[in-house]
Amino acid sequence: MTDTTTEQPPVLRTRSVVGLAACVVTALVGIFLIPTLQEPGGGFNARFWAMAALELVAMIGVVYFVLNLHEESD
Repeated sequence: MTDTTTEQPPVLRTRSVVGLAACVVTALVGIFLIPTLQEPGGGFNARFWAMAALELVAMIGVVYFVLNLHEESD
């Protein structure tokens, strides 16, 4: 038997791919900025929560863009 499906594969949204890449880069930048937490000046809590917020924003962005990665087929 031959399977003759005529459905096209889903199309990637360019905006979601770019957004996903930007969020991943943001998360990586946050990881590499961790050594700056050791520098004197400012409170540790303020710097820690700023880094945590940056990582949270990146995570939310990744989830959003992954869920909207493909175009809906009509």
